[in-house]
Amino acid sequence: MVTAVTLPKAGSITGQAVTLRGLRPIGIQLRAVSLKEGRWFEAGQRELVVGSSVARRCAAAQVGERLRMGSAEWQVVGVMDAGSSAINSEIFADLNQASSYFNRQGQFNSVLLQVADAASLPPLIGSLNNDRRLNVHAQTEKSYYEAQAAAGAPLEHLGVLVALIMSIGSAFAAMNTMYAAVARRSREIGTLRVLGFSRGSILLSFFIESLLLASLAGVTACLLVLPLNFVTTAIGNFSTMTEMSFRFHVGAVAIGIGIVFAWFMGGIGGLFPARNAARKEILTALREN
Repeated sequence: MVTAVTLPKAGSITGQAVTLRGLRPIGIQLRAVSLKEGRWFEAGQRELVVGSSVARRCAAAQVGERLRMGSAEWQVVGVMDAGSSAINSEIFADLNQASSYFNRQGQFNSVLLQVADAASLPPLIGSLNNDRRLNVHAQTEKSYYEAQAAAGAPLEHLGVLVALIMSIGSAFAAMNTMYAAVARRSREIGTLRVLGFSRGSILLSFFIESLLLASLAGVTACLLVLPLNFVTTAIGNFSTMTEMSFRFHVGAVAIGIGIVFAWFMGGIGGLFPARNAARKEILTALREN
């Protein structure tokens, strides 16, 4: 039995809406969730096990505290952790107690089934969806939580758009920097040409310099963004009309992509100035500056 409850939130008058899931003990066993602190709820008791994200964002949702939901108080007996899953933003309680308190006896929002093997999953989903007597929408658990996480897609797209706009600006900034470097070092370029350096070697040297500057900028940006690993925030879930908490994660993959992207933008910004340096005539370069 799934419903939304309102918990107190620091700095907010209306509080935060959180998903409460009433389930039997076997429902815990079927989910990839572990106990981080305290214990699981007991059948027949008004006890709660809160997700780790809920515990971080709500000071009252701590083990040993009594959490008020509606007109009754519930005892918080445990904190659960499910990795990066949306379960961290939920609260688990005994099915009978939750159904009785919210006047939802005999009503269920969802049923979780475990198949014997992966091959039997598609036929089972097809048979459930085609049975009009049941009137259910069957899907995998992963698809279910992916649909809830889709609420964060607009935020992700906005972040990508901002990153693209800033990257274009950084490419022009790198280009201006390299053009200025070429203009200041015209005599050096002419001297290198006199000494026998080819146009290709000069182009390559300025291009490598641009990549090195882009690498330095990329590493600096990654170091500045590392503190975001300790930031937790939330976004509205339009499927359940509740808040879904998430923690920023800047891992090795994200850092690697950032460095490669910096190389790409640095290469674009440095290619044309390097080409301009390579095309300078010897006498023209020696007369400049």
